[in-house]
Amino acid sequence: MQNMIETKTIAWIGGSMVIFFLFVFVYVIQTKIQRWNNDKISPLPLEGFLSITSYISSLAGLTIMFTGVLETYTFSPVNSIVASLALSFTTGIPMWGVVKGLLKEIESGELKEIVPGKF
Repeated sequence: MQNMIETKTIAWIGGSMVIFFLFVFVYVIQTKIQRWNNDKISPLPLEGFLSITSYISSLAGLTIMFTGVLETYTFSPVNSIVASLALSFTTGIPMWGVVKGLLKEIESGELKEIVPGKF
């Protein structure tokens, strides 16, 4: 008899990875902003080792989580991983740009208010 991990367990492991690594990423961003406010140390570049690894790890966790969820709903493993990768990276790559843009605005002192419905 073959022992396999249940798909719900895979989803929980992926979700736990997302939460943990996003906390690390948010801590890195918060530290960069605090250093800018206190010591005027530039928050850029965003591409440090800890920020990149925590962000990519959270995307990997998102992929694992969605793969487990889709397999729970009887998607094939291959279709689940392909759809999960597509979903993770189509949302993750633009979000990296948003965070980088936010840090540029903070550094330049031109932080814009976000008004719902106005772009």
